[in-house]
Amino acid sequence: MKRTLLSTIAILFTCTIAFAQSSASSSSISSSSDQKMNNVKISLTSLVFSNFQLQYERSLTKRIGVVLGYSFIPKGGVPFKSQLNDLTSNSSDNQGMLDNAELGYSAITPEVRFYLGKGYGKGFYIAPFYRHLKYDITGVNFEYSSNVVPSKENIDMGGKLTANTFGLQLGAQFNLGKHIILDWWIVGPHYGTSKGDFDGKTDRTLTPFEQAELQKELDDIELPLSDIDAKANPNGATIKISGPWGGIRSGISLGYRF
Repeated sequence: MKRTLLSTIAILFTCTIAFAQSSASSSSISSSSDQKMNNVKISLTSLVFSNFQLQYERSLTKRIGVVLGYSFIPKGGVPFKSQLNDLTSNSSDNQGMLDNAELGYSAITPEVRFYLGKGYGKGFYIAPFYRHLKYDITGVNFEYSSNVVPSKENIDMGGKLTANTFGLQLGAQFNLGKHIILDWWIVGPHYGTSKGDFDGKTDRTLTPFEQAELQKELDDIELPLSDIDAKANPNGATIKISGPWGGIRSGISLGYRF
């Protein structure tokens, strides 16, 4: 299913580029000879969250351009930890399950821009886009009652969550000089689906009592709008997550045109 989805996206993206190239008239080619057709950009607003967002844009015609974006967050502590602890657990025993967790993130975002103003990468635009993102999470802690001393033990869980979304970006791009540009992502809602698999292993076989206690902690997990299948077993536990995924792209990027 995943390969089919990505193949369909690639075909549609390629067809859009081919159509844009074939529809360029001789006058467009002539007028583009003095234009700078490429630019590279970095998002300034996302740097506050240690999120590095990079883009390359190529103008195909006066009105149409293609963009490929890549963003990543280096593996580190989970941001907004206390708020997420409150959101993901309805048990006071699990309020600190993200205290030692680490999070890494990456996303690839191709888009096709249709410029409404001056064109050749300048003016207001609308841009349908696809985003594939992946979260790598480790160190999620669950505490459960044990048959042995000490009476409480912990299990650390980790895994990956991926999401595929489609959206529409509204924005504007301006020249700040001969080569410097400003790209304003005004608003870009996107929506799709997500899937995650997490597991944790213990260094010994859990007794039926310990499995039952661990299962109680797993049952306290709450994620809005998501389906959670969490199961304890003699060797630890597994968690499977599925459900809708969405967000809004917004921000300001600074770039170099060439």
